[in-house]
Amino acid sequence: MTDQTWPPLSRADVVVFPGQGSQRQGMGQDFHQRFPAARAAFEEASDAIGIDICAICFTDDPRLHVTEFTQPCLLTMEIAVFRVLAAEFGLAPRFFGGHSLGELTALVAAGALPFAPAVRLVRARGAAMQEAVPADQGAMAALILDDIAESGALDLVTAAGVEVANQNSPKQVVISGLAGRVAGLRPVLADAHPDLTFIPLRISVPAHSQLMRPAGERFSARLAEVAGDLDPLRAASVVSNATGEFHDPRRFAADLARQITSPVRWLDDMRTLAAAAGPGGHIVEVGPRAALASFFRALGVETRTITTVDEAFGFGSDLVLRGEPAAPVAQPAPVAQPAPVAQVLQPAPVAMAAPAAHDPEFPGSAAWCRSHRARIAYAAGGMGAGVGSARLVLRMAGTGLLGYLGTSDVPLERVAAELARLRAALPAHAPWGANITRAPWHPRRDEDLADLLVRGEVPDVEVAGFTEPTAALVRLRLAGLRPGPDGRPRPARLMLVKVAHPDAAARFLAPPPPAVAADLRARGLLTAEEVRLGANLPMADDLCVEPWAGGGPGLLELLPAVRAVRDRAGAGADAVAGGGVGGGVDVHQAAGQVRVGAAGGLGSPRAVAAAFALGAEFVLTGSVNQCTVEADTSDLVKDLLASAGVADFTTAPDVDSFELGGRVPVLRRGGLFAARADRLDELYRRYGELEALRAEDRQRLEKDLFRRNLDDVWQELSADPDRWSAAVLAGAREDVRQRMVLVVRWYLAESTRRARAGDPAEALNFQVRGGPALGAFNDVVRGTRLAGWRDRHVDELAGFLMRGAAEVLAGRG
Repeated sequence: MTDQTWPPLSRADVVVFPGQGSQRQGMGQDFHQRFPAARAAFEEASDAIGIDICAICFTDDPRLHVTEFTQPCLLTMEIAVFRVLAAEFGLAPRFFGGHSLGELTALVAAGALPFAPAVRLVRARGAAMQEAVPADQGAMAALILDDIAESGALDLVTAAGVEVANQNSPKQVVISGLAGRVAGLRPVLADAHPDLTFIPLRISVPAHSQLMRPAGERFSARLAEVAGDLDPLRAASVVSNATGEFHDPRRFAADLARQITSPVRWLDDMRTLAAAAGPGGHIVEVGPRAALASFFRALGVETRTITTVDEAFGFGSDLVLRGEPAAPVAQPAPVAQPAPVAQVLQPAPVAMAAPAAHDPEFPGSAAWCRSHRARIAYAAGGMGAGVGSARLVLRMAGTGLLGYLGTSDVPLERVAAELARLRAALPAHAPWGANITRAPWHPRRDEDLADLLVRGEVPDVEVAGFTEPTAALVRLRLAGLRPGPDGRPRPARLMLVKVAHPDAAARFLAPPPPAVAADLRARGLLTAEEVRLGANLPMADDLCVEPWAGGGPGLLELLPAVRAVRDRAGAGADAVAGGGVGGGVDVHQAAGQVRVGAAGGLGSPRAVAAAFALGAEFVLTGSVNQCTVEADTSDLVKDLLASAGVADFTTAPDVDSFELGGRVPVLRRGGLFAARADRLDELYRRYGELEALRAEDRQRLEKDLFRRNLDDVWQELSADPDRWSAAVLAGAREDVRQRMVLVVRWYLAESTRRARAGDPAEALNFQVRGGPALGAFNDVVRGTRLAGWRDRHVDELAGFLMRGAAEVLAGRG
C-alpha cells in the first residue's frame, strides 16, 4: 500500500449565483407558486428578519433596489430555487461560486452557513454598506472593452480616484467610487477609448471599494457573532471573491469579511471553477437573471442558466428526477499521482447528485451506491455516546460518502439538535443518516427516537441491536410511504439493518408484522394507505452482517449464510409479487433485491477485500472511525487508540446486556476498565444485590470504580427517567437484584462518558470501544502520513481502505 490521499472519484457539477444588480420584480414568484420547498424558503427568510420578502420580490416595491433589502431578497430567491432544483430534480453540486453577494448564497448552498442566520447577516451587511456612504454619493459602472486590462483604460480609472471593484471577464470590469468621480470618468474614457462601453449600474452603494471600510468592520463584527454557525470546512468547496481560489478553512472568516472592500476576482473564480468541474461537468447559474453566463462564455466555457420554472424543467432532462434510478455516468480515469491535502479538502462540503454513478474501479454494488446516493459502497456506522458526531456525518456527506449519526446513549434533546444541524447544512439528496440502537432498559426511548427520525426527515437509518421488527422500526419503515409514478411503494427513508444471525435476517426480509402495523394505525402513527402500501415491503433495504463480539460464528460463516437466506426469501417473494398483490401494488424492492453487506473487523484493506470476496455488496466500518479528527471523543482517547496494536483489545460486559452474558470489544491498553468491569460483573453474579456485598468489596468499588457512594449512585439513576423507563425504575425499587443491575449499568455507561470527556484523573476507568481492526489499521499505516490521528479524516480513511481493497482484489496489493 502506498501513502496517498484520495483523489476525487467522479465528475463535478458547479452552481454559481449572481449578486446585486441581477434583481428584478417578480423574481422567484413562479417557483413560489409551484413548489413547497420554495414557499418554505421564502417563509423562513421572512421570519428571520420580520419582513415580508414575498411582497418586496413579487410586487413593484422600491425597496427591492435598496441595498439593505436587495441583499436578503436575492439570497432568498436564489436559495429557494436551488432547494427546488435539489429536491425535485436531483441537482447536488460539489462546487459553488457566487459573484459578490452571490458568494454568501453559495456558502448557504454549500452548507457553510445556515440559511436563516445568513438572511439576517446579509441584511445587516446591506444596511452597513448603505450607511457607509450617504445616499446618492456612491456609484458603480461597468466598463466593456476588448482586453481591457491591457488597454490603459484602468490607469485612467485609478488616476480619477476610482477603484476597480469587479474583474468580471477579459472584456469587462466594474468600477466603484464616489458618484461625481464615476460620472466624470465617462467622457474621459470615451475620448481615450471610443470603443469602450460605459454602463451605470443600478446599485445604491460603491461596493468593493475602500469607501466600504466602515461596512467591512461592522460586517466582520457580525461574522464574529455568528462564528458558531459557520462551518469553514464546508466553505472549502466555495470560491472566494477575495482570493480567486477555493476558501482556505483557516482564513475563511477573514477572507469573507474583506470581500466588502476588496475587488471581486471573478475572472480567477471562473477559471478555478471551470478547472474543478472538469470535462463533462455542468456549470449552472441560478438566479433572477442570466448575469454570469456571458462572463463564462468569454472564457470559452458554456453554462446553463435557470431563472424560471420553465428553464428548470428544461434542464431537468439532464438531471435525475427524484425517486428515479440514474443511468450510469462515465467516470474519468483515476488520478495517478497522490493529491495534496488541500485538494482533498477543497471539494468537501456538498454531496453529489443522487444517485451517484458507481466507479467500477471500486468494489461493491452499484445499486447500493445509487440507492444511498453515495460514491462508493462504503458507510461509516453510527458510534454511540455521541462519538459518531454530526461533524463526522458532514465530513462524509461532503465527499459524497454515507455516514450515520450515532444516537445511542445520547439525550434526545441533543439528537434533535444534531438532526436539525444536519438538515440545515446538507442539501437534498446528500448521503447521510442516523442510527437507532435498541434500548432494552427504556423501550419507550426507541419509539421516541423513531419519532425524531421521522419528523426530522432523516433519509437513511442504520438499525443496530434489534433481532426482530418492533413498533419503532415498523413506524420508521412505513411512515411517509407513498406510491411512486409506477404505483409501487416509495419509502421515505432507507433501512440498513445489522444482523448477527440468519434467523434475524429472515425476520427483516419479511414485511412488517401486520399486528404491529395495525396497532400503529390505531394509535394514529400510520395512515391506512401507509399500512396498505407496506404490506408486502421487506423491513430492510440492506442487511449488514456483523458477528457477535461475544463469540459465535464469524463473518466467514455468517455472510454466506445470510446471503443464502436472502436468496431463498427473494425467490418466494418474487413468486408472490409476480401477479401483483395489495390491490395491484407490487413491492418496490423484493426480498431478493435486499443488499447484504459486512461489518466488524474491517480495519485494513485486506480485511475489506476479504469481505467483498465473500460476497459483501457494501461494507460498514465502526471503531476505526473513532480515531479520526471528526470523531467526538477526547484527544486522550484518540492518542490511546492511535498507538494500539491488534493485541491491545479485549472484551468487557456490555451495558445493554451484561446480565445475559453480552460483551463488547474494548481497548485494554492504558486502563483498567476491562478488568474492573469483569470484577463488577462477577460480584453481581455472586451476590446479586448491593446490600450483600462484603464491606471491603463495596469500599473498593466506591473508591476505584464509581468514585462515589453506591447509595448516591442509586439516588442519581433513580431520578433520571429519561435514561431509565418508569417501569424499569419501579421494578428496581421492588427487586434488589434489578437495583444492582441498574447500578452496574450506570458504571458501564459512565465509563464511556468519562472517556469521551477525557479527564486524565479518570483514565483508568475509560471504556473505549474498539477491536483488533483498529490495531490492524494502525499497523498498516505505520510510517505513513495517516499514522497520527490528527492527520486522519474519516473520508480519507474510507478512501484508503477502499482503494487498497480494490488493489488487493485486482492482485496488486
